[in-house]
Amino acid sequence: MNKIIKTAAYILAGFVVLSCAKAVKTGPNEAEQRYFNAWMSQNHPGVQPTGLGIYILEEEDGTGATVKEDGFIYADYVTTDLEGNITSYTDKQTAKQLGKYDTTSFYGPKVMSTTEGTMPAGLAEALIGMKEGGRKKVIIPSWLMSHMSYDTEEEYLASSSSSASTIYDITVRTYTDSIQLHEINLIEDYIKKNPQIFNSKMVNDTTGFYYQPLSENISTEKFEKDTTIYINYTGRLLNGLVFDTTIEKVAKDNGIYSSSRTYGPTEVNWGEKYDDITLGSSKSTVIPGFALTLWHMHPMEKGMGVFYSPLGYSFNGSGSSIPGYAPLIFEIEIVAKPK
Repeated sequence: MNKIIKTAAYILAGFVVLSCAKAVKTGPNEAEQRYFNAWMSQNHPGVQPTGLGIYILEEEDGTGATVKEDGFIYADYVTTDLEGNITSYTDKQTAKQLGKYDTTSFYGPKVMSTTEGTMPAGLAEALIGMKEGGRKKVIIPSWLMSHMSYDTEEEYLASSSSSASTIYDITVRTYTDSIQLHEINLIEDYIKKNPQIFNSKMVNDTTGFYYQPLSENISTEKFEKDTTIYINYTGRLLNGLVFDTTIEKVAKDNGIYSSSRTYGPTEVNWGEKYDDITLGSSKSTVIPGFALTLWHMHPMEKGMGVFYSPLGYSFNGSGSSIPGYAPLIFEIEIVAKPK
């Protein structure tokens, strides 16, 4: 009821304070623009729009690299609607405050492409030119939440939009021109920080892929095509978040245990090439990095594969545990066939 009353008040205010607001353009966003202008007049009457039409409420300068078009940023943010309801976030603390914290979910900076058309136009307007470490709190009208690319706000207003006006409180953590090179650097930093795991036996024979044997007295025998082997594995992110495992204790220790899952060694069907390897009786395909890790292994060996996102889940990620552009770690052990 309160929301209905507020909406009616803003619509009424839109006619009362029309002289103080931006001129309303006729078109598919006319009603939304009237409501938005009234809301701005009531809540932020002194804030002026940028050239494209977003409103900057707060701004803190950064000192690092400058965000450019056709690059990538790692950003932390909280978004709200015009009523103050939180609609999305990247941090653990906000999840806990909302009672939505989940031990299986990834929390941390999200990777965003700044290439034209890959993010809302209003968000791009806010981000391009910021520096690493910088923060902005901005209001983006619904018509500028479009991923379309136009030169003027009037063109966005003339185009229909199904998005809602959004308030972003966003901080740029890192900027890079090349996300793949950045991922490789992250992996190599991880390797350097873990000399107890990685040594001279590590293999890096594929771009973005690193294999480290974890067992002694490695056999040189290779598996033949159509061989069936059995493995236990654990998958995690570079920050240590475990997202998948066949080992019940590991699942329980890391808060991802599911009573509906059967834990224990899983079947692997060997192929003529690494990308022919499949998993289980259903012969499910696997991500390239997982297959490459297996391809480097020998009978009864234990090893670790670390690889960048083009060999994993790419820009999409997988579920709430694996964000887009995430390097992955898989620790795999070849074991005897279960009895």
